[in-house]
Amino acid sequence: MSRIALLGLAFICSACFSLAPAQETKDPIDQKLDACLNSPGGASTAGQNQCSDAVYQSWDAENKVYQKLMASLDPTSRGLLRSSQRQWLASRESEKKFQVAPWLQKGGTLIGVSVNLDNVDALRSRVQALRMYAGAAK
Repeated sequence: MSRIALLGLAFICSACFSLAPAQETKDPIDQKLDACLNSPGGASTAGQNQCSDAVYQSWDAENKVYQKLMASLDPTSRGLLRSSQRQWLASRESEKKFQVAPWLQKGGTLIGVSVNLDNVDALRSRVQALRMYAGAAK
């Protein structure tokens, strides 16, 4: 094979590797969820609900980043963040009320696990957004 062909092949291979998604490091809270779900107790529906409840509490405690962000902002931005957070909390509470409505009884036992994990996802997303804002506000 000629040098030019080898260089071309090397270029194509390096381009392919650079387009591959980077391996994300999971947050320790999510690692805790994975470990719990992969444990013998996490195999049952009740165990999955316990795992997701515990991890939800961990993400909720991590929401302390909101206070750190508030402390770093100017008064106008603090007011806007406070309003945004209140609306996010109201939306979360409204969603939780819907999630325990009578329709849930028709969904079987696994719908509860799905709902719990959806709540974890929503809270994780908010905390991660607040972390990103806090990093940018420094």
